[in-house]
Amino acid sequence: MMKYLKLFLIYVSLAFFSGCEKKELENQVVVLQDEVDELESALDNLQGENKDLKGRIAEIKKLEKELKLLRAKMDSVAQLPGTLYSQAHEYFELEDYDACMDLLVVLSEKYPDWDRKKVEKKYDDANRKKREFEKEQLRLKKVEERKQKRAAQMLDSIKNNVESVFDSKSGKTYYRTLRSTLCQVAHTISFGIELYLVVHKDGNREFRIRSTYIDKSGSDYHDPQWMNYNEIELLTDNNKRIYVNVDERKKEFIESTFINQEKSDDIIDTDKILNFFDANRIRVYFKGKYLYEFDMTYEQFNAFREILANYDYI
Repeated sequence: MMKYLKLFLIYVSLAFFSGCEKKELENQVVVLQDEVDELESALDNLQGENKDLKGRIAEIKKLEKELKLLRAKMDSVAQLPGTLYSQAHEYFELEDYDACMDLLVVLSEKYPDWDRKKVEKKYDDANRKKREFEKEQLRLKKVEERKQKRAAQMLDSIKNNVESVFDSKSGKTYYRTLRSTLCQVAHTISFGIELYLVVHKDGNREFRIRSTYIDKSGSDYHDPQWMNYNEIELLTDNNKRIYVNVDERKKEFIESTFINQEKSDDIIDTDKILNFFDANRIRVYFKGKYLYEFDMTYEQFNAFREILANYDYI
């Protein structure tokens, strides 16, 4: 009996383990089937994309063929004489005269009978413009060389003719000319006009004008005259103009037996006066009871320019 019981238990155990293995196999089959389905789906997508890609490649080849034909047409059109001339004219307008002339040479060689007078005229115009351009460039080069030479000379002039005086009390530095700034405009009448530069301790800079009127007409029978000038006008040969409003409250009047003298010291606009550096001549107008006008003397003019130039070197 025990023998049959043991056999029965063995059979039940085998049946149980066999059922578990079958269940495990069924699960694996399901997983593998899912993977197969995914691969089939991916394959279908790739086949669709491949078909679409083949269509795109075919379209690209078609476009490349059309582009090749179009380029061939463009090249043939570009070689037409009218097109070559138009391109040469564009170079002319762009002031590329060498390219213009080179293309006109190609045109005349390839189409010697095409509107020869027109081609020759354009070539001559381009050649003339090129020579004018080269001449202008040479002129500008010489101008720049002269400017550099004058700049070196100006530094020497500033060194020799401009002094700097530091006022420790105010902290200001004054740059003044050592040249004479008086000009005799009549037998007994003289005017002084002097530009100087003030640099404050904070670095700010300003120009000032020191002006003078002198009348030496006094005698035992006549007293010297007062002018009472209240405005000074400066005018350059290149039409730069500036007005100095004289502060009459601070004006000095010095009287002696035979001489009357008026003095003023006034601020002047920095930006405007700096434009005077390129002048070749400055005309001065003293306005008041009378009007006196005169051109700055050599000494006055150079003193003026040296102070202006010194603005950039300090």
